[in-house]
Amino acid sequence: MNPKRMFMKKLFLSVCLLSIAAFYGYSQSLSLSNSHGILAPNSTIFQAGSPDSVKLVTYLDVKNAGSSRIDVLCKKVELNLLDSTEVTFCWAGECGSAAIYVSRNAQSINPGQTITDFSGDYLANTSSYYFHSGESRVRWVFFDKSNPNDSASVTVVYTTFGVGMQDPKTSEGMLSNIYPNPANGQANFSYSLPSGSAGTIIIRDLLGSLVQTQILTVATGKTSLNTSLLGDGVYFCSLLVDGKVSQTKKLIVRH
Repeated sequence: MNPKRMFMKKLFLSVCLLSIAAFYGYSQSLSLSNSHGILAPNSTIFQAGSPDSVKLVTYLDVKNAGSSRIDVLCKKVELNLLDSTEVTFCWAGECGSAAIYVSRNAQSINPGQTITDFSGDYLANTSSYYFHSGESRVRWVFFDKSNPNDSASVTVVYTTFGVGMQDPKTSEGMLSNIYPNPANGQANFSYSLPSGSAGTIIIRDLLGSLVQTQILTVATGKTSLNTSLLGDGVYFCSLLVDGKVSQTKKLIVRH
């Protein structure tokens, strides 16, 4: 055989073997899921709190889809946190403080086994224990202690409305309880605004997305919201006074 052809053949085989080794060396054994099902790799999920929330809890299931037992550590990455909030988590039988970013214990997971005891707590650490309005992002990473490249992660966006307590910097307004609640095609309520203030009613879904807006044209009155086009579920109806949230009520839509 031509020496040049033999050299090229050996080179090709070497490249193939290296590719296979790299594939198996960096293949991902871990996968994550929650109550909604299996999560795509490096996905983003959303959690929203009700007006009286004092913490939001993330529950994740961690599965070893590989063929060997692995010892798994958990890491917390605070991408963006609102002021006066903190994040803690429980993993491998230990719950740490907000100062813990990587679990001190590793959880051994056998091939095909799923561990369901992870929880991550997003907490308000203000004196009132209620959240301010805003959004925080935290990434949860699970990785093989002996091979950190074998990992799975999910980013959680925590959305809070900060209306469990009245903001002292916000001009007061009044929003009555919504009726009927649950609502079908229409939700009714009363409101009042401070003299000379501009008022708006907004509705957000559990993910914090704005789904409906209504400008209030008089300082005191009754009004209705059309809920016929909203899907079944939980929403938050907020009264804005001069652009700032004054009060929020939970609204349930059920057709």
